[in-house]
Amino acid sequence: MELLAKLGIDWSLLVAQVVNFLILIGVLSFFVYKPLLHVLDARRERIAKAMEHANKVEQQAKELEAQRTTTLRKVDQEAGAMLEKSKQQAERMKQEILESAKREADQMLEKARKQLDDERVRVFAEVQGVVAKMIVRMTEKILEREFSKTDQDRLLGSLEKELPTLLR
Repeated sequence: MELLAKLGIDWSLLVAQVVNFLILIGVLSFFVYKPLLHVLDARRERIAKAMEHANKVEQQAKELEAQRTTTLRKVDQEAGAMLEKSKQQAERMKQEILESAKREADQMLEKARKQLDDERVRVFAEVQGVVAKMIVRMTEKILEREFSKTDQDRLLGSLEKELPTLLR
């Protein structure tokens, strides 16, 4: 203690300052240091939670992007399939329309042929009738001039029987 006195240090003052220092450390630690540590811990927790939440959001964004990509691929495939199906259906309809048009054209052609045949038969029948009448009249006139009544009747009967077979 004497050594302290030689150095000019008052022992009682030193003890008082050490006690004041310890009281100041106690007060500062209780009122400042602990609340400050508590605030820093809370902030660290909030930051950790925010980082965790950001990671979750980023993971969800990646999952949503993957789902969107998958959905877009699926929609693209479905659209391609629908387009291909539409093309096939259009080709089928084209073939059906062409076949239907060909059938109608064939039917119309057949109908025209039938009408032509019917018209030919009708005209031929008319011509045959007119020719037969003219031949009969001419024959009557010739027969009247050159043959007797019995010869005329016999020739007319034979001509009426043979004329249709000769005109064919």
